[in-house]
Amino acid sequence: MNSAYRSLLLVCLAAMLFTTSCYKSGYNSVVVTPVNSNETKLNQLFSGLRYVPQNISVTAGFTQTVYGINGTKLTFYPNSFKDNSGNIITRGIINIQLTEIYTTGGMIANRAATTTADGRLLTSGGEVLIAATMNGQEVFANKYGVGFRAVPSKQPMLLLYGNADTRDSVVSWATPGSPLPGAFAAGTVTNADTSLVVVITSAGPDTVTTHTAVTTYYQFDSCASFNWINCDYFYSSSAQLTDVRVMLPDTSFNQSNTEVFVVFPTINAAAHMSQYNIATHTFDLPNGYYIPTGMPMDIVVATNKSGSYYYYSDTSVSTTNNMFIYAEMSQMSLDAIKTQLNNL
Repeated sequence: MNSAYRSLLLVCLAAMLFTTSCYKSGYNSVVVTPVNSNETKLNQLFSGLRYVPQNISVTAGFTQTVYGINGTKLTFYPNSFKDNSGNIITRGIINIQLTEIYTTGGMIANRAATTTADGRLLTSGGEVLIAATMNGQEVFANKYGVGFRAVPSKQPMLLLYGNADTRDSVVSWATPGSPLPGAFAAGTVTNADTSLVVVITSAGPDTVTTHTAVTTYYQFDSCASFNWINCDYFYSSSAQLTDVRVMLPDTSFNQSNTEVFVVFPTINAAAHMSQYNIATHTFDLPNGYYIPTGMPMDIVVATNKSGSYYYYSDTSVSTTNNMFIYAEMSQMSLDAIKTQLNNL
């Protein structure tokens, strides 16, 4: 694209954005044309980026504490597991698959942005994805404890449950109206941990050791779901709010094969740009969702097109009123994209 054509294009877009901004009154009034995502292509992209779960074995019917490699603490009680009929499982080896996410790069790689289903931004103290099986059959949660390795925040944290339509879908976090089952949302506990750890082998529990590292956790003692779990609080700001749009000039990059995220490194949060305008080739935040001006942010775009990976990032920028970003994608290997995300 030559410079004259690009300049003309940007001038036209700026005029269009100025026109639409006149209608802003706290709600997104820009009409966008939704595009049905091609999940096959998105699955190809994120299957390579998504974290590989850790496998941890525990014994049903015992109280025991185990740890993820990134410090997440899981405490299981004698009544923590139940079968698909609701019966408590009191014996046998349970396989726990644990995915830990404590960084914004991890949120993007696992499509676990920190916004609720109604578009509210969350500051995350950590996210985990937990699945449990016994003899290849799914096991369900009755009640167990989860401790998130503490982040530098004095805010009381919420325990939010999430869900994804498919393994590769963007996670949707439930907005708590009344307290969710098993969530100690109002009474978050922080404590130094020196819990006993039961080490499980194929022969069963055979060793009891002490976890000597003293770590402060956001501790929830009565979690009632195996799926996506988030330790967070709602972000708020008194600053002026604005929309942010990202344009991809190559029209072959669109919602069917491309994901766009806005990352807020200072509050450990990420928002997914789920709206796409066919006429302007721009990605946008969900309707009615705005972010404060003057807020540090990164823009991250990832694509898998015809088996090739493309990536764009604009880091260490601050939001300005009616912000518009022109994103030119560069072909990049999957390993290079992983490195970029790990460095966020």
